[in-house]
Amino acid sequence: MNKKTVLILAIVYMTVTLILNNVLQTAIGGFMMTLSLLAFVVLVIGSAYYIIKFHIKQFNYNHKNRHDIE
Repeated sequence: MNKKTVLILAIVYMTVTLILNNVLQTAIGGFMMTLSLLAFVVLVIGSAYYIIKFHIKQFNYNHKNRHDIE
């Protein structure tokens, strides 16, 4: 799937979720909002993990190269 398709699917999901939860106040809308919240939490935790992982690798690389120069 390309980025455009994923973006369109995300916008459609968001629109359907908001209509079902806020306008119609259905149980399916509530479930979809819960699913969206869980996906957001996973996204935030995953992003933090990959950023920290990158910084640790960068620190080790820089530390190793400084010892090689001296």
